[in-house]
Amino acid sequence: MTLKNNNKSLTQNKKQLKEEELFLAAYDLFLKNGIEKTSIDDITKNAKVAKGTFYLYFSDKYDILNKLILQKSNEIIREGLAKTNAFGSKDFKERTLFFIDYIINYLKDNVSLLKLINKNISWGLYRKAIMKPEAYNDVKKVLDIFVKNLTKSGMNEEEAEMTLFMIFELVGSICFTTIILKEPTDIESIKPILFKKILAMISV
Repeated sequence: MTLKNNNKSLTQNKKQLKEEELFLAAYDLFLKNGIEKTSIDDITKNAKVAKGTFYLYFSDKYDILNKLILQKSNEIIREGLAKTNAFGSKDFKERTLFFIDYIINYLKDNVSLLKLINKNISWGLYRKAIMKPEAYNDVKKVLDIFVKNLTKSGMNEEEAEMTLFMIFELVGSICFTTIILKEPTDIESIKPILFKKILAMISV
């Protein structure tokens, strides 16, 4: 490696480190104080970087929030995919319910994260995964498997994508409402009905 390439690599590593420090600082403050009570000044002070550095990576605090939601959602889906693969079943419906159950239980055990994500582990995640597959490869993998299985069952691709959209929206909204608000009941009580509806949606 030449000196020029080595310097370029060091610069990239420093940039990645600063971006990661800002992500960690924002995540900590959003969970602790809430989004509205967290300012860019708070984030940069917590990350120990200059305020100008923030704007090299993000346009405002909602930009870093959206990227955090996508990052955290991607991590959850990556773990869920690994657990589903270890589950062993080859049956698409069983694997789908196992995967969704893992996501629900993860959010149930991480209420602060659920409050941050709110209902946004949904269509926005899907669209961004399609637009930037290199950054969210695990999300894209799940989506591709799902659409492929539904099209093999007889759906056309558009219907398969819309079914996926509805399942994302349904699971995200129900998790938030039942786990955070406890309405109209708790998540464990509604889960059998949710799974029944999801099975109906993916049965062709």
